[in-house]
Order: sequence, then C-alpha cells, then structure tokens
Amino acid sequence: MKKKIVFVITSLNSGGAERVLANLVNTFSIDFEVHLILLYNEPLFYKLDQTVTIHYLKANYTPSKTIFHALALNIYFIRKLIKIFRLNKYAVVIGFTKSVNVLSVISAKYLSVPCIISERNNPLVSLVNPIWNFLQYFIYSFSDALVVQTNFNKENYQKKLNSDIIAVIPNPISEDFLSLRKFYGERANVILTVGRLDKNKNQRLLIEAFANLNVGNWKLIIVGDGVLRNDYIGLTASLGIADKVEFVGNVSNVWDYYNQAKIFAFTSNSEGFPNALLEAMSFGLPCISTDCDSGPAEIIINDESGYLIEINNRMQLEDRLSQLINNQAICDKFSQNAISTTQKFNMFELRKLWEVEIQKLL
Repeated sequence: MKKKIVFVITSLNSGGAERVLANLVNTFSIDFEVHLILLYNEPLFYKLDQTVTIHYLKANYTPSKTIFHALALNIYFIRKLIKIFRLNKYAVVIGFTKSVNVLSVISAKYLSVPCIISERNNPLVSLVNPIWNFLQYFIYSFSDALVVQTNFNKENYQKKLNSDIIAVIPNPISEDFLSLRKFYGERANVILTVGRLDKNKNQRLLIEAFANLNVGNWKLIIVGDGVLRNDYIGLTASLGIADKVEFVGNVSNVWDYYNQAKIFAFTSNSEGFPNALLEAMSFGLPCISTDCDSGPAEIIINDESGYLIEINNRMQLEDRLSQLINNQAICDKFSQNAISTTQKFNMFELRKLWEVEIQKLL
C-alpha cells in the first residue's frame, strides 16, 4: 500500500511556487498516495494528475480587516487541517509558503505528524514585523525539515535555526515542460520578460531601457499581471513605444513565448528563486538578469551562460541588451551554455533530493 503524503498551499493560482508544487504533486503521485490541501477553493491554474485528492478549507479568499479577524481565520484553518490530518493519517505533511508553513507545523505537531516546510521567499526581504518574524522562526524550529531554494537563503535561515534541518533544493523543471522546447534558431526580434507586474519585479527598468535603445524592428513582450499593469501601459505611451510593447497578462502556455523570443530580460530587485529565469534559460534563451538576492548568480555564469547586471542599473541593462541585439554569436553561445547549466535543475534529479527528505521521516 502506498504511503499517504499531503501538500498544503494557499491556492493553485498562477505563480512560481504554485507551479513547483504542481510538478511535485504530479511526480510523487506515481509512488505515493498524494493529497493536496488548498486554503481557498479557487480555479486550478495548473493541471494535476487525476489520482490526486484535493481538499478545500474555505470557499474563497476574503482579506482580514483586523488582527482579530486574521487570528480567527487562522484558528479556523488550523482546526480544519487537524481534522483532515487526523482523518487521513498522513505519513508526512509538506507545507508551501510562509503563512501556510506556520499553519502546517502547528497542525501537524498537534497530532505528532512529521512536517516538512518549504520556504519560497528571500528571508531578508519577506519580513513583516518583529512579532510575526519571531513567531515564524519559533514555529519553524519545530518542523522536521526546512527546504529552501538557494545557498544564500540557507545561510540566512541557519543564523536562527538549526542548520541540520535545512536542505537546499532548487526549483525543478519538469520533463513535460522541457518537451515543448524548440531549437533556438530563427527567432522573432522579441525581448521577453515574465513575472508579476509590481515594484519589486521592476519591469519599469526594462521598459525605460527598451525605449532608450530605439530599435525600430524589435518588440518587447511582457507576460504576467499585477498592480502596476496600468501604470506600465501608461509609461509605454508616454515614452512613445506603446506600439512596440505587448502586455499579454497571465498565460498557461508560457512556453510559446519562450520559443518565439530572441532575448530574455529579468530585472527584479530581489527574488526567492527566479523561476521564470530558470525556465527561459532551460529553453535556451540568452538571458540578462539583475544580480539580486537570491538565485540568479546560482543559475547564470556571467559572460558564459548569460549576463548579470547591477540592480536598477539602466545603462548597464541597455549595454547588455545592445550587445545581444547586435551579436548573434554571443546569443548562440549563451543559448547553448544556458541549456547545459540548467540541466541540473531537471525534475528527475531534484525529485531525488525531495525524496531523501521525505524518506527520513517515514
């Protein structure tokens, strides 16, 4: 009989953590009886194996208006989790993302169920307030394993947590996803970026750099949605490049955009782990990324498999974009080396690392 394991996350909307979880759920459904608990009953953006059992804790998301409402909601979630954990007798609980991690540890430890938590954010930029931060680290200390995505994140978490429980497991790229990759040959004159449209992702930097390049036969495609979408649309109009920039929103076929673009640019101020950058490189796209904490420097070898630039350095971004636009030999070199350097992130290899952490607790 297969062992039962359960993953817990807020929802399965579009996003990097959600895509990674969907990949893990699907790959582990081969050898385990996999359950998935979602805090909210919202549409699934990612396809799951039909054998996966899904539980929902609440009909839809409602923001907390007061600290008392937030506390009552979290108590509600903990009670529901304990009920589901007790009923299904899981061998291991695996929490994904910060708030869900806290709920998962409390609920699992109440029933003495082993619990792995997966932190998807940079610990230096995901701080909320001193009380919450203390509470988070205190509760995290009761987990059986903490999975982080980069060595940078491990170094910071082990300042407050036992390093023995911390494992570094980068995000995987699934074979199904890679099977959609096309050869990097004749491509459209397209610069692509993928990510949530907000201040931290800093697409403004790319839009302004693109406008300054004044390359009439090139186009900028921005995949993703967010609070700054209208601001960025207005910015392209004010810069006179509205006809050269396409905002396509969230898409379920992001591989089509990786396959048509000639260059990928990533301008974040900080990252937990840059999923879109990893995906673009695995598709053989020549990439430019800010050297932000954390992740890009653990994926790109500067001047070999891509370019790393300083955060918010528009002139440096313009220079690197110009080099790729005008030198096909560099593009071809980066394309080949990007595929080679990202092979270690394949699902088969990283699944083994996850399985090591799970098997320790069975």
